[in-house]
Amino acid sequence: MKYSIIVQSFNQLGKGMIYIMAEKRKDNKGRNLQKGEGQRKNGRYYFQYKDTLGKNKVVYSWELTELREKERQIKKDLEDGINNTASKMTLNELFDLYISLKNKEKFRDTTKDNYIAMWNLHIRETELGVAEICNIKPTHIKKFYAKLKRKGLSNSTIKLFHSMLLPSFELAVNDDMIRKNPVKNCLEEYKGGAKEKTALTLYEQNELLHFISESNVYNTYEPMIRYMLGTGCRIGEVIGITWSDIDMKNREININHQMIYKRNTEGKTVFTISETKTEAGNRKIPMTQDVYNALCKQRRYNLYMGISRDYKVDNYSNFVFMTKSGRPIAPNGFNNAMKNIVQAYNRLEHIKAESEKRKPILLPHISAHTFRHTACTRMAEAGIQPKTLQYILGHSDMSITMNVYTHAQYDNVKKEVESIEQLKVI
Repeated sequence: MKYSIIVQSFNQLGKGMIYIMAEKRKDNKGRNLQKGEGQRKNGRYYFQYKDTLGKNKVVYSWELTELREKERQIKKDLEDGINNTASKMTLNELFDLYISLKNKEKFRDTTKDNYIAMWNLHIRETELGVAEICNIKPTHIKKFYAKLKRKGLSNSTIKLFHSMLLPSFELAVNDDMIRKNPVKNCLEEYKGGAKEKTALTLYEQNELLHFISESNVYNTYEPMIRYMLGTGCRIGEVIGITWSDIDMKNREININHQMIYKRNTEGKTVFTISETKTEAGNRKIPMTQDVYNALCKQRRYNLYMGISRDYKVDNYSNFVFMTKSGRPIAPNGFNNAMKNIVQAYNRLEHIKAESEKRKPILLPHISAHTFRHTACTRMAEAGIQPKTLQYILGHSDMSITMNVYTHAQYDNVKKEVESIEQLKVI
């Protein structure tokens, strides 16, 4: 570094003082360079600094103004304790870190596997997945959600991704990797529009059961549907139940696992046994008479059809509900069957309504979850207390039970009030 000597006299001190001052460095255009700045022979500027971990770092730019903008951000990050090194990790790396830190007691393997599968399918190999988290802005998140929507994914699926992205970035904010969470306020336009979960009315339930029982094509589904309506079990708990879980003598059903149908590491879709969705899912359900009769009918059907009981899934066998080939019933296969049943019923109802010169009363879309929701509603209408209902359904959160319970109770009140209109008031 070059130095110049400047001599300056001070009368009040009566003597001269000598100062040695450093001559400021300049770039090739004669502009003064600040501390840490420099310019290489090829004209490229650089800025040297130490990160929050004390490691030497350098940033470059061909323009001094651009370099100083980088300096400004670096200095601000250093003042706020932002870890620039960590902020260079990719979104995929951040998500993997987030998943690895989840509490296993509250974050069950089935949920974890679902998260990872969805991430691998829609994010991991995309530009968003390999982008450095410090460069991801709210605009990028909004574009990603819009892309999912254009693909035809539902609002609930977009919310699922939001529930993965938001806490991942929150982890980065809390660890001083980035200053702001870019995912916040990106879900607004996708909050509405989700299909409301509706239960079958008692009329619809009875019509469906009557139609299936009279059908030579669909009557094999009757015991399974009655079982679902009488227990409120999740579809995975239904298709995974084995006869060893059924105590016909004491009329008790032991729910301690579920069967899921998902892609494995080889990309094949297979059945696998898993723990119940929540810890509260482990429960014993007493049988109603209708459930007992349905199980007896299912056992007779299995014997009559000669369905093998040897099919194994993770050492579980002798399943209650199976296809004619002896394989478990896949959830999507069951939902497709329900779609065909509803279409067949509605076609017949159109014909009947036309001959009777009335409007047809059609069945709505029905899925496996419809029966769980309907079972919950019927139990609430019957006066079963919320805490008991929560136990039977295996809900971990009481608010989930109360949403259905309150709605069912309101419908009962509404019917009672409407009955007043039938009275003649003098």
